[in-house]
Amino acid sequence: MKTTTYIQFKVPKREHNSEPDGIIKRNIKKVVIGILSSIVPKGNPDFEDKIDLVETWIVELDNETGIPEREIGMDKNGRVIIKMPFNDNYGYWTDNNLKLEDFKSHFDTSEIGRDTFENYWSLFEITEDFETELVDFKTQSTGADGGHKYLKAKVDYNGQDRDIVIFFTDKSDEQKIAELDKIKIRGKIVDEGIEHSLTLYETKLLNK
Repeated sequence: MKTTTYIQFKVPKREHNSEPDGIIKRNIKKVVIGILSSIVPKGNPDFEDKIDLVETWIVELDNETGIPEREIGMDKNGRVIIKMPFNDNYGYWTDNNLKLEDFKSHFDTSEIGRDTFENYWSLFEITEDFETELVDFKTQSTGADGGHKYLKAKVDYNGQDRDIVIFFTDKSDEQKIAELDKIKIRGKIVDEGIEHSLTLYETKLLNK
């Protein structure tokens, strides 16, 4: 029976001389990043503009061969923005020679369960466009990246009254909502089931 391992890790965007990785490790990372940058336009046409936004990768690898089979890319907010292979996108890590032992040797990896991977994998497919107007909403805030504002509200979704959490793409939109009594927004909605709140990602304020 085929068995698999699931790992997650961050890939450095820049190399700093102060990092105590060692010459070999730094050079390997540079080569890997260079290889990936060169294959994106050919192998992954739908995700070329999202590659630089990936902060965390989650990779499924075959235990017998150590070869990557599926991969998920998440942005700094934990949103799934890439998954491959998918449609005409062949892959990112599946299109190079790194194996499980290479990932563990050269990156700070941690293992996750199969169910967690499959949940993230399915999240990408259940995202759809959603637009609505709100007059009753509550503004919340986080301390991440100097502080972000998000909204909590209730919406009619597929004939049901549902709680929704709304995250904006632009910080300027977050500031504008404080001055508005009524807002019109559009984003990518995720429905993980009636027992959970809806989540609206990549939200844009449409008020003129």
